[in-house]
Amino acid sequence: MRAPTTSQTPTYRLEAGPVTLYAQLAGILRERIKSGAWPNGEEIPTLEELAADFNVARVTVRQAMQILMKEGLVSSQRGRRTFVTYTPAEDKNPLFLSINMVSSVTPNYEITVISRDEVPESYLGEPYLGKARGPYMRVRKVDFEGGEPYSVSTHFISLPIYKRFGKVGEDQVKIARLVRDKSRGALHRCHERVTVGAADLEESQFLKCPLAAPVARIRRVFLDAKDEVLYYALLTFRSDRFGIERDTTDLIKGA
Repeated sequence: MRAPTTSQTPTYRLEAGPVTLYAQLAGILRERIKSGAWPNGEEIPTLEELAADFNVARVTVRQAMQILMKEGLVSSQRGRRTFVTYTPAEDKNPLFLSINMVSSVTPNYEITVISRDEVPESYLGEPYLGKARGPYMRVRKVDFEGGEPYSVSTHFISLPIYKRFGKVGEDQVKIARLVRDKSRGALHRCHERVTVGAADLEESQFLKCPLAAPVARIRRVFLDAKDEVLYYALLTFRSDRFGIERDTTDLIKGA
């Protein structure tokens, strides 16, 4: 079966910027493959067709396709068309995450701590909620599930709370859980903000995903009764390993 060209689907505009045009295009085509819009065995449009549809040079399309070939998503042989060779792995279902699930881990959950250092409150920048009151312990880490990385993150923990972590620390247990359990009732408000972006070079290296691949970013903050920041985290998740579930029953109940 032949995949439709982009003229039959929503138009994307590629613009020059920090992310190269071919990386942008590879991201779009990767999403079509992984979403199932182009299933395994699908014959994809030619380089010329894709170049015309996205208004880019043929060499840009070729570079994008080379990325997808290296990732094992497509295959091409001389004199033959290019086909999708990606099959979703059954063991890589999304991890549905939220503040309310900080204790939820599986036997295959692992942590690698990249660094720890004590920093002043200025290192938090501008938390979108609350006021920073340092010092904080900054911890950078990568979370794994079944040996595969799914999250890279930076955490700022109020130093008095961090000192209570004890022997079972951030290299064994989720930091949000430790902060909750060691805060001695000081937590007053917890909030998260989720956005979508493209993986930068460092994120792609830690998460073992392509540069500019889609990622979910979370800013998480725990505040005390004075709206002072006890915990602030910046987390980046691979898009294929992240999901959010919400109960939206109230939306159908009416005003």
